[in-house]
Amino acid sequence: MKNKGYSLSGLVVMMLLLLPGCNIINPEETIPTRIHLKPFEFQFQPGQGMGPQRISEVWVYANSNYLGTFAPPVDIYFLGEGPTQFSFRPGIRNNGILSDAIIYPMYTGYTETLEASPGAVFEVAPVTRYRPEAFFSLLADFEMSNEFVDNRDTVSASMVVRSTTDVFDGEYSGHIRMTPEASFIEVGHAVPMSGLPTDGKPTYLELWYKSEIEMSIGILGINLGGQSFSNFFYLVRPSAEWNMLYIDLTEFIRLSDFPAYKVLFRSLYPANATAPEYNIFLDNIKVVHL
Repeated sequence: MKNKGYSLSGLVVMMLLLLPGCNIINPEETIPTRIHLKPFEFQFQPGQGMGPQRISEVWVYANSNYLGTFAPPVDIYFLGEGPTQFSFRPGIRNNGILSDAIIYPMYTGYTETLEASPGAVFEVAPVTRYRPEAFFSLLADFEMSNEFVDNRDTVSASMVVRSTTDVFDGEYSGHIRMTPEASFIEVGHAVPMSGLPTDGKPTYLELWYKSEIEMSIGILGINLGGQSFSNFFYLVRPSAEWNMLYIDLTEFIRLSDFPAYKVLFRSLYPANATAPEYNIFLDNIKVVHL
C-alpha cells in the first residue's frame, strides 16, 4: 500500500508539472509586424536624363541589422517591437547577370522609422534618385540630337539614326538597320569623354535596348597623341522586348587609364541570315560615375 501511495503522489506531481509545460512545448507564437514594400519610385534631377530605371532587388535593414534581399512588391515580416529605423537600398543585376545582384552605388537609399508591434501592418513606398555626387559624362536619349555619329567602319550604309519606329521613352530612339548592304557597323559617340575616374571609383554604362540580332559593346581609349585603342568586352543577346543593362566599366577604366574614352557599338549582318534586315534600337544611354 505504501508503494501505491508514493505512485499516486508521483502521478499527481507529474500531472501538475505537465500543465504549465504545455506552453514550453507549444509556446505562444509572436505575431510579427508586416511591411508591404512597393517598388522604388525614381526621381530625376535636371541634367540626369529621363526614363524608367530597372531596380530588381532591395536590401532591407532594421536598425542597421540586415533582414534580407527582396524583389518588390513583397511582404516583409519583422519580429521586433518599438520604434525601428528601416533602411532600403536599391539594387540591380550587375552586367545583366541574374546571379550578380548588387546594391547599385549610383542610387540613394531610403529610410523610414516605423513603430513595430505585433500584428501591425505598414506600406512603404520607397523613393530613390542618383546620388548628389554622381557625374554624367554621357547622356544620349536621341530626343534633340544623335550623339552616335562616329562611324568607325568602312560600310557607308551602316549608321545610327534618330527614329520614331520603336521608342522606349520620349519621342525618339537610336535605330540601327543591319542589311546585306549595311553588313557591318562599328560606331561611337562624337565627343570623347574625359575625366573618368581611374582610381577605382564606380563607373557604369546604363542603356535600354531592343535588338533582333547580337551586338557587342566596347570602349575606345584615346591617348594624348590622339591614338585610339578599342576593347569590345560585352556581348548583348537579342531581346524582343526593351531591356536595361547596367554595365560596370570601373576596372576597364582603372586598368587602361586613358585620358579620354568613347562607348562603341558593333554588329554584323549574319552570313546565315533568314531575314532581309535586322533592327537594333537604343535609348537613354548614360555613363555615370562617382
